[in-house]
Amino acid sequence: MGSLAVGIAVLGTLLEWMRLPSVAAGTLWAEDARRFLNNAVAKGSFPALFTPYAGYLHTVPRLIAGTAVSFTPIDDWAFVMSFGSCLVAGVVAALVFVCSGAAFTGWLPRVLLAAITLLDPLAPHEVLGNTANLHWYFLWLAPWLFLYRPRSKASAWVLGIAALFAGLTEIQMVFFTPLLAWQSKDRRRWPTRGLLLVGLAAQIVTTLLAPRGSFSMHLIGVPSLVDGYFINAVATIWLPTSASIGWAFTHGAGLIPLLLFLPFVLAAIWGFAGGSPLTRILIASLLVGSFVLYGAAVEATPASFSDYANSTPAQWANPWRTRYGVVPSMMLLALIPLAIWGRRRAPGFADSRIRDMRGRTRTVSWVSVALMVALLLAQFVPANTRRDSGPQWQPQVAAKREFCESRPASTKVSLAGAPGAAWLVQVSCSMLNKS
Repeated sequence: MGSLAVGIAVLGTLLEWMRLPSVAAGTLWAEDARRFLNNAVAKGSFPALFTPYAGYLHTVPRLIAGTAVSFTPIDDWAFVMSFGSCLVAGVVAALVFVCSGAAFTGWLPRVLLAAITLLDPLAPHEVLGNTANLHWYFLWLAPWLFLYRPRSKASAWVLGIAALFAGLTEIQMVFFTPLLAWQSKDRRRWPTRGLLLVGLAAQIVTTLLAPRGSFSMHLIGVPSLVDGYFINAVATIWLPTSASIGWAFTHGAGLIPLLLFLPFVLAAIWGFAGGSPLTRILIASLLVGSFVLYGAAVEATPASFSDYANSTPAQWANPWRTRYGVVPSMMLLALIPLAIWGRRRAPGFADSRIRDMRGRTRTVSWVSVALMVALLLAQFVPANTRRDSGPQWQPQVAAKREFCESRPASTKVSLAGAPGAAWLVQVSCSMLNKS
């Protein structure tokens, strides 16, 4: 299984890179420019690791930015940030494959969970290929990582290091800490749990010393949270564009969203009713986590585009899709393999009626898996991302380098990222002339 996990990491990284349109891969996104690269340039790669932003640490994004600034030409910084983010997604897919061995003995459901990591339909829109949002992948990893028992001391420490970096990058990992109570006396699990708690302790200290700024907007109401959850966590699995989602909501009188959600509800009920204790814990964690993570993200950064209940007809025709639905949608998709392969085996099948029921169940299971795979593959290449319009990094570097030819080496120039003019990296002409 070790070689298969490595293969998933390598192939997963390449698949994620292939999902990114070339313009998006060559365009910096938001904090990648103004925060991570800018801080690495201004403070140095190592000191920038300890710079808090928005109330917590962002260790993995800052490591990628530090690597770009310290070891690669400035022309390639955008590609390094994008590829580094794809690498993280590939590694997380491999870790999910390994850690889901706690729930499954066969390789197929574990490969499906890795595929969910790599092929979630909403991810390329705003999460995939940028370090500003790669922390979401660690939240998807959390329940699998926390419940897994490593097979050796070496693997325990490898997973412990992964947990440490996850904790040092995403403070919301704290939502899943109740899962650490599962078989808490097992010493093989201690490195993962101990290093995770070290990372989260550092996050808590950081947010106490440099708290997240306050927001003037009121909290988003429950109707908008419900609408937003169905739009971003449920409908994006089935429908490829905002326009198609808008049509389903405006013409379905609320019925279509419920029908799209129904398969996941049935999977949760079926898996919970006949599942092992660990399967039940996972189903409950994923279902509750799906709701909580979406709601917490929206309420932490309330914005007008999340207030769906008060949208105009024009806004409903093309509703806003947000990154907050990526991990919730992954968690819903994971209910399918859990419902199929996480069930206890019945003690016997001597009765013909039971054998018939087993056969029908197997047919439904394979149809469900085939449909899930089809949905994931159908949106392998995204309809659009929020970086499709650039501004691309390399043409800017070339233009600024030409500008610097007649300027002092200390002259500062700005290079833009998306989604607006405020997201800038400032470098000196001397840095441009080094490349």
